[in-house]
Amino acid sequence: HSWVPQRAILEQADAFVTHAGMGGCSEGLMAGVPMIAVPQGAEQPMNADRLVELGVARRIDTPDATADALRTALNDLVTDPEVARRSAQLRADARSEGGTRRAADLIENMLV
Repeated sequence: HSWVPQRAILEQADAFVTHAGMGGCSEGLMAGVPMIAVPQGAEQPMNADRLVELGVARRIDTPDATADALRTALNDLVTDPEVARRSAQLRADARSEGGTRRAADLIENMLV
């Protein structure tokens, strides 16, 4: 497919394999989905490391992203109760911030 409704899919997913771009990281956190980060460049390695620090991801560099490594990371993520707890907590935290409506309100208040 040239396009998929990623946010809708993530709401149903058990895990997310991502290149760890800022958009994908944000969407994964908003959905509360554990992630396997396979960074490709730019800010992605830093984002991948931060997801690992947050306790919601495993990082696998591209040369190491074999089927076995991905399978092991996936099994580790979806069976670890601490990953589930951290993912749920970060999801709740992110959603409590108010999203785009609050962001627009903050910007408008600065312009007044």
